[in-house]
Amino acid sequence: MDPEVSRQHLGSASKALSPAAMAAALELSGLRPTPDEWRRFTLQSMQGAGVLSLAAGMVFLVAFNWQQIGLYGRFAMVEVPMLLALAVAWIKGLDKLSGKLALMLAVMLTGALLALFGQTYQTGADVYELFLGWAVLTLPWVIACRFSPCWALWLLLINLSALFYSGWSDHIGPFSWIFSSRLGLTAWALPFVLNTFAYIGVEALLRSKAPGFEARWLGRGVMTAAMGFATTNVVILIIELWKADTPKLLTPLMFIAASVGLFAYAFWRRDELFPFAVLALSWLVATTTILSRAMIEAKSGIGGVLVVAVYIIVAAAGAARGIAYLGGLWKVRETAA
Repeated sequence: MDPEVSRQHLGSASKALSPAAMAAALELSGLRPTPDEWRRFTLQSMQGAGVLSLAAGMVFLVAFNWQQIGLYGRFAMVEVPMLLALAVAWIKGLDKLSGKLALMLAVMLTGALLALFGQTYQTGADVYELFLGWAVLTLPWVIACRFSPCWALWLLLINLSALFYSGWSDHIGPFSWIFSSRLGLTAWALPFVLNTFAYIGVEALLRSKAPGFEARWLGRGVMTAAMGFATTNVVILIIELWKADTPKLLTPLMFIAASVGLFAYAFWRRDELFPFAVLALSWLVATTTILSRAMIEAKSGIGGVLVVAVYIIVAAAGAARGIAYLGGLWKVRETAA
């Protein structure tokens, strides 16, 4: 049985089991980490933290000593560690964690090198071009790394590039049509679209067991980002409803379509309840915003605050109840099958 499904079944049965029975069930299902697994997790976490600290340390070292270090010295302080990281990745091999972490360090230092180049020669490039160039240049290394955290870093760069392009640029380029006043979309529309396609791709690679996509948290993170941006779009639309030039259909239709699609996919897969929790939170935020705006328009005062508070409590409890019901329903059907 899938460990994720076993975890859901144990969660739904936790109220019916005694503490001793629950402990035995965890042991038999293999869901309780062993001492060796905890040791491995601790070592990997410390190695990852070391890589992040080393990358941040190189950036701060150059920035703090900017006036004291010459031109060639600044570039050497970034390029030499990057070349050493590539050498370690080559020697250790990308099948080992040390090789993957070394290549991931090289990916991080590439961004520092691009930033150093832009600051030294004042290229005039926008911030989003820095992150986009960083993502494009390091894509071959990310593919070769076959490491979920490295893919997460790359997707973060894509999101930052989209956010800076949407919010702090002149919207010139192939995506400029998204920000047309006729569509009425906000700066969060482009990241939502990108994360939606990214989630589809990550899920497809996860189901095909592609190297580097074994971790389920990567897909969950991308899905949460996509629904978060969709929810933000809806919230901004609700807040700005008084604008006459703001269309009322496209943004909520995108939100509803994404919600229905995610619900249908998760219900069809029947292997995790996390998507339903994300959907519940998104709709709770959207509907709470609608109710709050209605209370403000009605000038209901403290009574409106009480109504909103009661609604949040009832809606959250109902969502939790519904998710638990789905988990129990899947368990019954699997047992009957």
